[in-house]
Amino acid sequence: MTRQQFDELTAKGVVILDGATGSNLRKAEKIERHIEGGNPMPAITVRGVTLLPPRDTAPTNFKILVPVMANDLSNAAAAGAAGDVVELRLDALSILDAPNVQNVLCAARAAIGQGVPLLATIRTKKEGGLADLTDAAYGELGTVICHSGLADLLDVEASTAPAVIAAIQQQARESGVKTVFSSHNFAETPPTETMVNTLTDMVRRGADIAKLAVMPHTPADTARLLEATAQAAQATGNDTPLITMSMGQQGMVSRICGAAFGSCAGFATAGVSSAPGQPAAPALRTALDALGAMLG
Repeated sequence: MTRQQFDELTAKGVVILDGATGSNLRKAEKIERHIEGGNPMPAITVRGVTLLPPRDTAPTNFKILVPVMANDLSNAAAAGAAGDVVELRLDALSILDAPNVQNVLCAARAAIGQGVPLLATIRTKKEGGLADLTDAAYGELGTVICHSGLADLLDVEASTAPAVIAAIQQQARESGVKTVFSSHNFAETPPTETMVNTLTDMVRRGADIAKLAVMPHTPADTARLLEATAQAAQATGNDTPLITMSMGQQGMVSRICGAAFGSCAGFATAGVSSAPGQPAAPALRTALDALGAMLG
């Protein structure tokens, strides 16, 4: 790449990480090809709820996702009322097979009603969840979810085998289901460049929404997650919705102010949490409203 090409990429908002090294220039070219090679990703709207790309995020349009564990749907109706999207954590099922998944999806949809978007998630043990599945079994259940017609969004763990992800993506497109590629680190906050690369790679691979959750140990870790969100948003043209968060008490501030850095949604509870540091949904809504009023 010539210096002129480098300057053109920089002017277009493509982040060149760690200086103008050869490898990072190639990385920038790769992201630029993604931005110019296809149409910009629009906002994602499901059942009237819109998840916005980074260029449009603000505290006043930040969406709240409320988790429900599939082995106990007693708080499902409350979750639907408290948030904008309900996440159904199917990995909580003691028997995780196609018939059970279908039955619980039906029950969850009945509980939350037709007007609330449903995000179906099978969180595997390698990503901090409960499901002990091969990639092949994970992919088969993903297909069941897509074909059910009951879920609007499907969590797809980015660490899954590429061929399995490609098959899930195909089924999701055919079924009108939006994919939320996700990556979780419950041990630490990786280097900023690593987090940016994780998000941009998920976008490059065709995620409708890219999600990253990490564990902070210092305030600086939380600040770096927010920085990585802003850098990834810029590197991908501010076109693809992002969901990012630092977990635990240390990272809770990221769930409140993430919209200012490009995150479109965050998780909060209606009695049951699915990860450390999730605030109560009403409290998060109040904080977002207050922040939105201050920012104008």
